[in-house]
Amino acid sequence: MDNRNYLARLRTQMANERTLMSYYRGALALVGLGAFIFKFYDSIFFIVLSGISVLTGVILSIYGTVRYRKYKQKLLKRTV
Repeated sequence: MDNRNYLARLRTQMANERTLMSYYRGALALVGLGAFIFKFYDSIFFIVLSGISVLTGVILSIYGTVRYRKYKQKLLKRTV
């Protein structure tokens, strides 16, 4: 493998990792928003909204992790 292909593979791998971190950042923001709403608002509407926000954050982090692993496996298969 020449140097150009090696560096391209590294750039792709780092982009995949950055994408995973952006999924985690978005999930953390949603969970934080849900916690904020739950703490400062007492209406049943806001309690449900905070639950939906937290659940969406958890689902987003799981989706990001699954996506990262899927593309990591594709990258490993292409280099062999």
